[in-house]
Amino acid sequence: METKLKQYQSKVIARLIGNFRKLNAIDVSEFTPRSTMLCRKCNGHHLVKNGVFNKRQRYKCKDCNHTQFADANTALFNLKFKDKWVDFVYIMLDNEQPKSCEKISKSLEINIKTAHEWRLKFLTAISDIEPIGDSQELELDEIYLPFCVKGRIGKEKYDEWYGENNPQNVESSLRKEEKIKEEQKHQTIYLCTHNRNADFDFTPIKIQKKGIVAADDLVRVNTNNLSEKTVITDSEPSMKAFLKSYTDVNHQTFKSSDIKQGIMVETGIHNNNINNTMMRLKKWLKNFSGVSTKYQKQYLNWFRFQNLFTGFDFNGLNIRDAVNKTLTDKDAYSKFKSIFLFYGLFINI
Repeated sequence: METKLKQYQSKVIARLIGNFRKLNAIDVSEFTPRSTMLCRKCNGHHLVKNGVFNKRQRYKCKDCNHTQFADANTALFNLKFKDKWVDFVYIMLDNEQPKSCEKISKSLEINIKTAHEWRLKFLTAISDIEPIGDSQELELDEIYLPFCVKGRIGKEKYDEWYGENNPQNVESSLRKEEKIKEEQKHQTIYLCTHNRNADFDFTPIKIQKKGIVAADDLVRVNTNNLSEKTVITDSEPSMKAFLKSYTDVNHQTFKSSDIKQGIMVETGIHNNNINNTMMRLKKWLKNFSGVSTKYQKQYLNWFRFQNLFTGFDFNGLNIRDAVNKTLTDKDAYSKFKSIFLFYGLFINI
């Protein structure tokens, strides 16, 4: 006996079929026009067509004669199965609860290691998208995340490598430092900047065992334009010392203890927006059962990107915009390859 679908079920299926048809109509090559290309060798803009290789158009730089494909140095560079990138972006953003690399690999029929690499390329590509919106009032506060060394310890962390689980392997200074920080339960500290328009961003500060962040560390990492703005922080001495260098900043403080005790404070002087964001972030991070400190900044970018795209309805235009945003950064591949380098610098601050 054939089971008949209910009317609302038929409508849901029809809508999904329509969405997937629009999804399949998107070609990633349309997001890498010649006008936006940069030469990988000299960073030049003057590229011309230079024949076809493996049914793909090659381009030649008129300045240095270097040849490349249209997607050079984007998230698609050196990527196999480029035709699956649109579906990958859809899966990455389709649900508020992120899918594991295992589920992505099964959905797209790719290796789980490939799924993990694609995820990092995606997160690297969106790292410079949409700087925090301008606002006259900003909240600043430090956030603390556990230092985590998660995943397979690869040969990049050894000075001499003889094979998996080989006692002759010689650990690098980076790996030795990781073990110390992990045993002593260090924390990774980020500066959270939050405006009153519900937008925010994170800047890495340092890794330390305990205590508040020194003013010198805040000065070293701050890249936000705070001039002629009202900046709201708690009453930490280091934050006060840091903001003293900005003579044109209206610095307003509050005591966290007063708010906890129900003592009335001046209206608007709080960092409730940051506290709410941190609550949502920690809940969201539980989906991953811990995130390696090496990739924490990329995952924070992902969390912010999802916040910017709240209500993503995944019609054809929105999917097209999302794919375009992952290919806007013409330096994404270089930054992806530099993740480990920056991690080494960060851990030794």
